[in-house]
Amino acid sequence: MSADPAAASATARSGPSVVRGDSLTGRDSLTGGDDHRRTLVLTVPDWSAVAAATEHELSPGTPVAVLRAGKVIAANAPARAAGIALGNNKRAVGYRCPEAHVVVWDEDVDNRHFSAGVGALEELVARFTLLGPGTLAIPLDSLKHGYADEPSAVEALISALVAATGWEFFPGIADTVFAAVLAAGQARRVEPGETVEFLSAQPITTLEYAGAGATELIDTFTQLGLRTLGDLAGLDVRDVNSRFGALGKHAHDLATGTEWKPLPDHVREERLNVELGLDTPTTRTDTLGFLTRQLAGDLLTKVRRRGLVCTQITIELLAVSGQSSNRTWRIEDMNENTIADRLRWQAEGWLAGAARSESAAAGSGPAPAGNGRASAPGGGAPARGGGQEPVPDDPGPDPEDFSEEGIIVVGLVAAELTTPIGATRSLFDENTGQVTHTLERLQGLFGPDSVLVPGLQGGWDPAETNLWTPWQQAPSPVRSPGAPWPGALHAPRPTTVEHLPIDVLAVGGRSVGARPAGLESRPFTIRFPTGATEEIVDYSGSWPVESAWWDPERATYRTRLQVVTDSGRALLLSKENGQWYLTGRYR
Repeated sequence: MSADPAAASATARSGPSVVRGDSLTGRDSLTGGDDHRRTLVLTVPDWSAVAAATEHELSPGTPVAVLRAGKVIAANAPARAAGIALGNNKRAVGYRCPEAHVVVWDEDVDNRHFSAGVGALEELVARFTLLGPGTLAIPLDSLKHGYADEPSAVEALISALVAATGWEFFPGIADTVFAAVLAAGQARRVEPGETVEFLSAQPITTLEYAGAGATELIDTFTQLGLRTLGDLAGLDVRDVNSRFGALGKHAHDLATGTEWKPLPDHVREERLNVELGLDTPTTRTDTLGFLTRQLAGDLLTKVRRRGLVCTQITIELLAVSGQSSNRTWRIEDMNENTIADRLRWQAEGWLAGAARSESAAAGSGPAPAGNGRASAPGGGAPARGGGQEPVPDDPGPDPEDFSEEGIIVVGLVAAELTTPIGATRSLFDENTGQVTHTLERLQGLFGPDSVLVPGLQGGWDPAETNLWTPWQQAPSPVRSPGAPWPGALHAPRPTTVEHLPIDVLAVGGRSVGARPAGLESRPFTIRFPTGATEEIVDYSGSWPVESAWWDPERATYRTRLQVVTDSGRALLLSKENGQWYLTGRYR
């Protein structure tokens, strides 16, 4: 989840504290009812500003503002107290608070420091998932054996995290992850069974916390007069799906309190994992990241060969001393580089935390939380006893000397697997060089256009959105895919595109008319040119599209309709100039 849920809170708070909303005082047992579906989300308000202050070793009272694309995306409590608000530009920040420390957002800093700080949870809970920088989720059923009820579990966890990090945490509890994320922005506990009511009152703009896909629909929903998630939930899911496709259905599921998972088809049939034992232990996170890329490639190859997709990965690190660090990461666009980045962040945070623990045990005082500097788990300065000769500081092992301490084993486990729709084996999974040579040879014999790569471009009709580009050449779309294209089809698009004249008949055999306000009668059967007919068992709402209206020679008015026949086929129909056409088939 890319957005920080705590950014919704505009209340200035002056220091770390345990936040308990009034609704967190209930006493529901963790062991009864439907609590196995309950989720606790913990988020650090304005996390990017907290991470930036830690990175630059600033005092808690220093105003900090973080900019992204020239706008403020996070500001700590002193900065907000000085009048800095989200969306301000750099000039406005300087005008409101000249002494503010302004930094540019750094994803690496956000992830590295958060991974370093939440290590305290590893000794308190059995499972937790990092949703994003500053936000994590804990299934409440993993706490039922250690705590009597939800409030006591939240209080214990937050107290331990605040003591270990000095950060402020907002808790949120609800029946779904999405609702818990929204509740965390308000430090609120949603009672069991009341998640739908809680969601219905939330503004439609809270869909920004559901990811980039749902965010694209916010402006459209607002223009349609949908002001709250309850307004969206009140629409028929079939109408939303037929108009907005998979993104619309996903947003509707969130608004209605449907359990939110990265992908629905969870597979636990086998354990897919890879492991690498190092000849010499290392504390160099750049070395670990380099080695992990190849290891991640091996794991993803295993996943792809089974026709699956991995959405969560568990990274396991083992030190020479026998200590270990296990953490599960949710990654939307998982590849070798994103896995290596998470491992590097986890290793830096773990090694830094181990160094702080050794330093505190030696009597030198705790180091700043989450400083992100890698040290060997056995590093630290010796204690100085009162009245004894001063002992020179031990700098610890040389980062280049891997013989004393460090990480010795790296493991990756595919923690969340799913079967994608239409997953197939890629032609280039194996023998990539041979395939490339063959395609280049074909182009040399028959010309560049003899080998084409399919793609998508902008347009209203499925036939217009097809884009074919010669192999190894950059696509050059005629119509921009980033343009709005109001009325265009949403995913999934038809598998087969055609333009076959047909008859769409109502009960009694008369043709179904189409007007801008909708169909004149219920479609009952389709008659094909061969004379064969199929009964329509389900259909979407129709919608008119007027394209190229500014050019009389190219202007086209059509009405689209999606239907499912009694044979199980899903078809896209279109009526133009009084004639119905079959324009696409879905698989």
